[in-house]
Amino acid sequence: MKGAVFVGKHQIEIRDDLPKPEVLSDEVLIKVKYCGICGSGIESYESGGMYLPGIVIGHEFSGEIAEVGDNVRKWKIGHRVTVNPNVPCYDCYWCNHYQENMCKLSNNGLGTTQNGGMVEYLNVKAERLHALPDSMSFKAGATVEPLANCVYAVQQSGLKIGDNVAVIGAGTIGLMTIQALKVAGAGSIYVIEPVESKQKKALEVGAAKVLKPNAWNKIVRFTNKIGPDHVFDCVGLPETYMTSMNLVKRGGQITLIGIHVEPFEMKGFMQLMLKNISMRGVFSFNQEVFATSLNLIAESKVNVDPIITKTIKIDEVPAMFKTLANPPHEEIKVLVEFD
Repeated sequence: MKGAVFVGKHQIEIRDDLPKPEVLSDEVLIKVKYCGICGSGIESYESGGMYLPGIVIGHEFSGEIAEVGDNVRKWKIGHRVTVNPNVPCYDCYWCNHYQENMCKLSNNGLGTTQNGGMVEYLNVKAERLHALPDSMSFKAGATVEPLANCVYAVQQSGLKIGDNVAVIGAGTIGLMTIQALKVAGAGSIYVIEPVESKQKKALEVGAAKVLKPNAWNKIVRFTNKIGPDHVFDCVGLPETYMTSMNLVKRGGQITLIGIHVEPFEMKGFMQLMLKNISMRGVFSFNQEVFATSLNLIAESKVNVDPIITKTIKIDEVPAMFKTLANPPHEEIKVLVEFD
């Protein structure tokens, strides 16, 4: 069985000798159709952190059930599904309060600490499955997971209908955040993005204006010289963190979605205080948010077609990681296709 394995910093290996998993009584075996390359995967590739060495990567995937465990009743062979890859303990304070993304096991999941979906077959607990409507493609099914991160971020931000927003970055997370904000009733959405092709995508999915990073201060002028009510940092670099601090209005809210593993010097601490800025980090989502995100795609309230820029085969994955780890580039969401 062929799959992509995280070995360590700057090391992704394609192996064709992976054993086909045995299915436990509460599991199903999925024949994977598509698996996305995630930004956190690129961050792990660059830093060597977050992912456990030796695991099959991939936590954004869809497929078809090929085998069903003895105790599984709801699911049948041939069902089309996507998967919530989080693997919570179900027993801690946070799991008992519907906050499985804050589970004490912390970041435990398929493709991060356990074998993931960038492989031909994968066994999954049946209760993590979500059915794909007939109208929804396997490609779209592989994009539910990143959208769920964005929907959760918008829900947690305290956004009010009509609030003006700045989104930093128009990659997968940025473009999905724009659409989640529109569904939530945001006012004008301004986007900061250096790559021209991604600027066009941002306008296509609902941005009012798109600016290059060195022109961020124009957004202050667009908002009556006050600044936006909210800033969503979908990049996670020291520079974008500082831009968020400078840009948001006094008393505004910054939501940090983009992941940055390496430590960096936090500047502007007094500005955080003097401007009365609220800053919140968000991570992952729960089952309810995942189901909501699937429905947003199924009901055409979120369009993922402009976000999928390339489909590749498994043998092309290591080269694509090198490309994605060295911006600027034209790619947004790259999917790996399995036969």
